[in-house]
Amino acid sequence: MVTFPHLLEKEVKDFNDFYGTDFKIVETIYDEVPFCKLKVTKYEPSHVFDLGYSLAALQYKMREEGEIDW
Repeated sequence: MVTFPHLLEKEVKDFNDFYGTDFKIVETIYDEVPFCKLKVTKYEPSHVFDLGYSLAALQYKMREEGEIDW
């Protein structure tokens, strides 16, 4: 589940550039809340958690600055 799929796209690109990973969004399902399926082949297990944390931090920062609203 992801609140803002467009922010996940941005964070995936930035994360890949910084860590040399190859995360890719392969499907977005719009239901009551959006779900994004990711594919990755070049990663360390910790990168999965790090990507989630960095997305949460980005959303928090943008919410605090009034750029997004839940």
